[in-house]
Amino acid sequence: MRLSRKKAIELCIELWTWCMETGKRKEKWPRWKEFGEIANYCWFCEYDWRQKNYHGGVNCTHCPLTKIEISHCSQSYYRDWSRATTLQSRKKYAKLFLGQIKQCK
Repeated sequence: MRLSRKKAIELCIELWTWCMETGKRKEKWPRWKEFGEIANYCWFCEYDWRQKNYHGGVNCTHCPLTKIEISHCSQSYYRDWSRATTLQSRKKYAKLFLGQIKQCK
């Protein structure tokens, strides 16, 4: 599958909409089976990795979040979502992170 920046954003929006609605962890997204192994279960990480022609791993240089002045996902609502321990908290932070993702368009 060719993964453009636009496609990575679209897939992230789909993934995080699902996370917001269900409160489940991103690793549980049913569509992962269609794609195989994706870096960190994250379309932005996968896009970043592919920009370096599969060499050097993920370093966030090409992550779409950097375009909205978030240099790493640990500085976004993703961090809060990843630390959330309840379903309601995960839904809340997934919604906030989804808002940040949508700014990348």
